[in-house]
Amino acid sequence: MQELLERCAGRWLSLRTLVIVSHEEEGWDRSESAQLEFSWRPAEPGPELGVLRLHGTRQPDFQLRMAGAAQDREGRFEGSDGRCGRWRFDADHVLQFTWRSGELQFAERIWFSKANLRLRSRTVSCRNDPSAVQACAFYSEIRRLQR
Repeated sequence: MQELLERCAGRWLSLRTLVIVSHEEEGWDRSESAQLEFSWRPAEPGPELGVLRLHGTRQPDFQLRMAGAAQDREGRFEGSDGRCGRWRFDADHVLQFTWRSGELQFAERIWFSKANLRLRSRTVSCRNDPSAVQACAFYSEIRRLQR
């Protein structure tokens, strides 16, 4: 768990494909790219693991405070935007976040295919019916190496 969070630090080129469930013929998908920069600050020994920070380029900085026991492979998180939820580190080395906002339920998965290739997926579904997916996104992110 700690290693995955440390590997998230750095500058990334992110490519996102977003699909919104719709009956419309057009406008249900879009792709975009962004430059992202993350840092990881581990906490002192205790219940908190540390803070993953997204440094803002177009928006204010975002911080994700991680708590829980890494050896237990699950815990809770709190975002600087008010989102709170649970995280779990699966045996297949995938970090999964789940949280709710109003009537929506969010699930995001993060994993590495290679040291410099991070993959993420996010699904948004109805809180009362998790099988009723409203939107999904897939991100492929390539680490920007220093020259």
